[in-house]
Amino acid sequence: MSEVKRFGWALLAAVMWLCGCAGQSGPGIGHSGVVTGSVLTAPVCPVERIGQECPPRPLSGATVVALDREVVRGSTLTDSAGAFNLTLPDGLYVIKTSNVGGYASTASEQVVISQTPVHITLVVDSGIR
Repeated sequence: MSEVKRFGWALLAAVMWLCGCAGQSGPGIGHSGVVTGSVLTAPVCPVERIGQECPPRPLSGATVVALDREVVRGSTLTDSAGAFNLTLPDGLYVIKTSNVGGYASTASEQVVISQTPVHITLVVDSGIR
């Protein structure tokens, strides 16, 4: 092999090593995905009557966390429409939120993050009875 070819192969190997492209295998290495969703609260009417809808309402300012086992890997707040968006490394997570305000209520859902976006809706109990 000529000196130039050896230098080219050595340079390619060094670049791959620096980029983390060599020596890794398996799904999810270096990839990330997105989980989007809404946080709602319900019930929102003290009495529900036939013919009068009382749909859940968006929960603004709720903290949404992504847990990998018990470790927080990401967090965000819901916007005024109750929406959230998290970008996370590929893996298995529990997405969890809590009610904002007086009544302590949580909601969670287990998701698998990959290159395919995930959308979930979490509903916390408002405490109205």
